[in-house]
Amino acid sequence: MVNIILASKSEVRKKILNKNGIDCIVEPANIDEESIKESLLKEGSTPEIVSKNLAELKANKVSLKNKGKLTLGADSIIDLDGKIISKPTNRKEAMDILNELNGRIHKLI
Repeated sequence: MVNIILASKSEVRKKILNKNGIDCIVEPANIDEESIKESLLKEGSTPEIVSKNLAELKANKVSLKNKGKLTLGADSIIDLDGKIISKPTNRKEAMDILNELNGRIHKLI
């Protein structure tokens, strides 16, 4: 098994890696994703660019503390017609998001 550092607290990502024979150590980057998203969107970044930048920032932050070790950063974003749908913070927001997505085409990046 290959041992890498996963710069994410996502249990789903860890399971996917483990299922594919990749052993990983989880070390979340703990970056302020919302302020970074906001800043990138003000600059005109697309949801794809935001997602790639967040993944790279996570990997870079964690790899600085783990020199010489392979570090994987990842991020996922829902894109609804160019609008980023963020994770809900409560049950009502979750229902609002589901209602907004219902019957509409959206992408998971």
